[in-house]
Amino acid sequence: MKRFITYEEPLQNRVFTYSQMKEVYRDMADKNEYPDFITWITDMLKSGVFEEV
Repeated sequence: MKRFITYEEPLQNRVFTYSQMKEVYRDMADKNEYPDFITWITDMLKSGVFEEV
């Protein structure tokens, strides 16, 4: 099962499942910049905001 961690506030040091990442996207992502989950998660991983663990 994929898990993701971030070291940035406000979610610092929390680990999320893929399903929970969808909730983070729903609740926190800028939908104008990231109109869909796949675009957002790809950018978050590429930029290092989240890491797969």
